[in-house]
Amino acid sequence: MEFENIASSSELPSYSPSTPSPSYSCELACGERLLEQTPRTRSSRPASTSLFIKKAGKTTIVLNEQEDGATIPRYGRQGIISGSVFLENTENIVDVTIKVKGKMDLTISEAGGESIKLIEDTYTLWSQASSTPRTERPTCPSQIAFSAILPTTFTADGKQIPLPPSYSVNHYAVPSLFVRCSYTLHLVITQTRYKKMDIWPKTKQIMVPFNYVPRTRAHRPIIPSPCFFSSVKTSPEEWYQAVTPLKMRPNVQLEPIYCHLFVPGARIYGLKDTIPFHVQLSGNVCALREIFSVQLDRVLSVDSYNTVASKKSPADKPLLKVSLLRQVSVTMKGLKSFKNTIIGEGSIWPIPPDLSACTLGTCREGHVDWEGELRCSEDITAGGFDASSVHVKDFISLTLSPPTPQSSLLALQITVPIRLVTDSCDVSGFDLAVPTGGDT
Repeated sequence: MEFENIASSSELPSYSPSTPSPSYSCELACGERLLEQTPRTRSSRPASTSLFIKKAGKTTIVLNEQEDGATIPRYGRQGIISGSVFLENTENIVDVTIKVKGKMDLTISEAGGESIKLIEDTYTLWSQASSTPRTERPTCPSQIAFSAILPTTFTADGKQIPLPPSYSVNHYAVPSLFVRCSYTLHLVITQTRYKKMDIWPKTKQIMVPFNYVPRTRAHRPIIPSPCFFSSVKTSPEEWYQAVTPLKMRPNVQLEPIYCHLFVPGARIYGLKDTIPFHVQLSGNVCALREIFSVQLDRVLSVDSYNTVASKKSPADKPLLKVSLLRQVSVTMKGLKSFKNTIIGEGSIWPIPPDLSACTLGTCREGHVDWEGELRCSEDITAGGFDASSVHVKDFISLTLSPPTPQSSLLALQITVPIRLVTDSCDVSGFDLAVPTGGDT
């Protein structure tokens, strides 16, 4: 059976692209009514609705959806760079183009410098050669809207690597290390020098640096606890424990003493999180008393050890120091260099210990404890990342110093790998009930 051809291709209506969808707004327009709403959680950031404006001579660039009062534009993962270009003089313009560029500049003493291209996308906003309708000499419009989406990856060694955030670190001491991940928006305007002659064009370029900050969120919250001992008994999964034996001088015969560092179990924390921790030295009471007998007042002191170092004498060096440690490593031309930086100092206070003398010649087990909190410095805006040649890793570092130069104890350092992310965990879906009882 033959079917009748209902409509030939020549009879189909001509295609015309639909108008772009309007910008979304949570505010109700005239004639609209709210059917259902999910309010923002406390950890959500407010929507950015302000404009960023840069004027250069007779040209103005306006970028949409920026934070109020921002001095530099900011975009997240797959961010859309949208805005408009305003031109006061358009008679001699031949082309208007925007370019989105990103690069990673590296320098280490062992291998010199290198620049890696992250992004280089070009978008033609207007061109005299391709303008329609074609006239003798079409004139560029005075206002041109544009929109460009940021990629999520770049190519390195044939692999797709997540695009690194805007980042900069400088270590000028020998050996030196320098890393900078930067992003810019370039507006390029090509003009003819003379109205009737298209030769010898001149180019005007306006550059707008912007920050690329891909958001990441911790998957588990930090459960607040009024008492570590009851919390670790009832919810041990909420704590990660690192245990290391203390190091002694050669030929020192003492029962082993262990250093325990407890941190929140997820080990993924927001940059603004306050990170609690607990430190415990456990072992034979006689060994603990022998090590700390001369400077036991420093163990029992309620003063925070987070005092400015310049105000302390060498004898007052903190027994314990807990900090956030960032390691930046660069691999170039088969050579590797790294630098460690403290990005947050911890406040720590001791819990009065029970180191009473043993009886009947039998030494019992005891412990000395400290509690404290850690937080990133305010100037830290990017978490750790891996960008092929550059690795940025974070750790919680505990340093234990001997109480006196004559002590049998040697210096000890414990590092716990963690990951710092831009946003804290959204606690709206978690039960944050904490234990209030238990033995202490």
